[in-house]
Amino acid sequence: MTLGLSRRPPLEGFCRTETTRFSSATGLLVVGHGTADPVGAAETAAVAALIAEQSPQTPVELGYLEVIEPSIEMAVDCLVDRGCRDIVALPILLFSAGHAKRDVPGALAAAASRRGLRVRQAAPLGLHTHLIELARRRFLEAVANRPAYGPDEEAILVVGRGSSDPTAVTQLSRFVEAVYDPLARAAGRQRSLGFVAAARPTLPEAIEACGRPSAGRPAVKRVVVHPHLLFHGHVETQVSNRLTEARAAFPSIEWLQVERLGAAQEVATALLDRGREVLQAGRNCGIYPPVPSLGPK
Repeated sequence: MTLGLSRRPPLEGFCRTETTRFSSATGLLVVGHGTADPVGAAETAAVAALIAEQSPQTPVELGYLEVIEPSIEMAVDCLVDRGCRDIVALPILLFSAGHAKRDVPGALAAAASRRGLRVRQAAPLGLHTHLIELARRRFLEAVANRPAYGPDEEAILVVGRGSSDPTAVTQLSRFVEAVYDPLARAAGRQRSLGFVAAARPTLPEAIEACGRPSAGRPAVKRVVVHPHLLFHGHVETQVSNRLTEARAAFPSIEWLQVERLGAAQEVATALLDRGREVLQAGRNCGIYPPVPSLGPK
């Protein structure tokens, strides 16, 4: 059975180009992490629907790695039932860590082996230009119409989900540099990182460092907290709760939270670009790991 992702008319202002088109013989499997949060699940499904809109001649199905259905295996079955023998998997993942390197490839390999077809996995979103531009826009939306502060009076704290992968800090650092280095509105601001889980500095440690600056560094009036997250869920809730605690602990500082990336056109277009990279690579093996580079498109 097909999941029947709706193909609404493209959103106003979206221009479809030839490079967004896939063959009707190749199915696109959008892989979501899976969440019990209904808002996060709806946002994931909305991105899959946007992909279907942008590539209307291509069969598109959504499958989740864990927690909720349809599973990856169920989504593969749907694509096979729709006539696909070649599938490109588009993981909705920010960086290359455990899910991208082990969990998703394992689930895809099992489904492909059972159905006897080829499934190829695209790279994580990484430093895709559309993600960088979207993150900048979310920051500028957050600080718009706020009282102006000088560079020494405002700090930027970027929050990552965190991972035991040894490259987690480096991957987020590279993304932060790509987003903020060229941005005039962020020039001269102190920037720092914090992680919700598994990596250091932890979010409480990062908040403490912002609230109690080291000797010789002036106290700030505002900390712009920018969670680098795709969708609503437990991690974003944890960030919001920590900021509530920060406002109580450091009432003289304005703690401003930036909105998540969300179900934006940029996310869907970036995923399609990652899928096109798979086709351009011309690989003929069954499953291959995500492209290790996080470089821009």
